[in-house]
Amino acid sequence: MADAQHKLDQLIDDSEELLTRLADAHDPDIQMLRDRVDEAIGNTRRALARNTDESSVRIRELVRSIDDYVHDYPWLALTTGVLLASTVAYIAGSMQRKIG
Repeated sequence: MADAQHKLDQLIDDSEELLTRLADAHDPDIQMLRDRVDEAIGNTRRALARNTDESSVRIRELVRSIDDYVHDYPWLALTTGVLLASTVAYIAGSMQRKIG
């Protein structure tokens, strides 16, 4: 996800640089295209900011939910964690034996 975000940021930066270089062009078609691309970049940045905000809210809600669960049922949460860790360790060990 971070790599995709980086690539998108780079694309936007490159597009903005191109728009800056085309700023002196007096051709009306280039100026109209430049305005459309500039508007699209702004819309993209706003959409990314909204998605990031929505994702952050969802993550915070998930963390709060897990925190409430752990406080309400500490032994069940501990048991679940131990079982999950044991399962992952078992699977990793099985894969290691198959590979090695």
